[in-house]
Amino acid sequence: MTKIMQLCVIYNDEFAERVMGNLINASNYCLSCGFTCNYCRQLYSSFAADIQAIYKTRPNLPAFIDEPEKYLPHDLPNCDIILAIGLHPDLLVAISTLAEKAKAKAVIVPLENRNWCHRGLQRQLEKSLSEIEVEYAFPKPFCTLEETGKSAIDNFVRRYQIGNPLVEVKVAGGMITDAQVLRSAPCGSTWYVAQQIKWTKISDIEDTVAVAHHAFPCTASMDIDPEINEPILHIAGYAIRKAVKDAVKRAQKDAHA
Repeated sequence: MTKIMQLCVIYNDEFAERVMGNLINASNYCLSCGFTCNYCRQLYSSFAADIQAIYKTRPNLPAFIDEPEKYLPHDLPNCDIILAIGLHPDLLVAISTLAEKAKAKAVIVPLENRNWCHRGLQRQLEKSLSEIEVEYAFPKPFCTLEETGKSAIDNFVRRYQIGNPLVEVKVAGGMITDAQVLRSAPCGSTWYVAQQIKWTKISDIEDTVAVAHHAFPCTASMDIDPEINEPILHIAGYAIRKAVKDAVKRAQKDAHA
């Protein structure tokens, strides 16, 4: 049984709204399958009660911000995790101060775009968060987040079943006959992919997954990230393809056991 958590979300990118939509799991959140929807997401809980505060920073911020506290919440409630998504880099500088005031146990800064947090700023934040004993993660992209032994972040992954995708499938006659989501990408795309791979030939699985992943769609940046020498969107694509291929291998092994 995972511990109840309290989340605060501070953001300035619509990707955060997809993450919150996935966590809240409203009935109208995912409409990707249209009339063929089989209500697969009813298997997932709603964690709306865990979200203590949502704060969207104002648009059209100055290029340089000398006093970030003017643009950040002054009354953030105490929480376990702060999700800082798509913030202006000069606002991110103050995230350690916010975390300390909110008595946060961890800060997660997803990097769907290379401009959200450059490597120098990340090192600066890691240092300032370490000094106040707050855990941190900078997953690039969010769907690469995994358990690493940090208690608050590991509990986040387990409680919400989000991070690096994990699926299970059933196979028969060279086809995938069923698929189940054990851990979804934070945006919820894994649920859609799982539906699209059912009754797909195993030999066609890479193409099927790639098409479904783009169709949901994945909103990670297509710009080349100099740290990884390719677009962040590609890393997200690799993650879901690996999850499905690994699931197929496990299912085939079980079938021949």
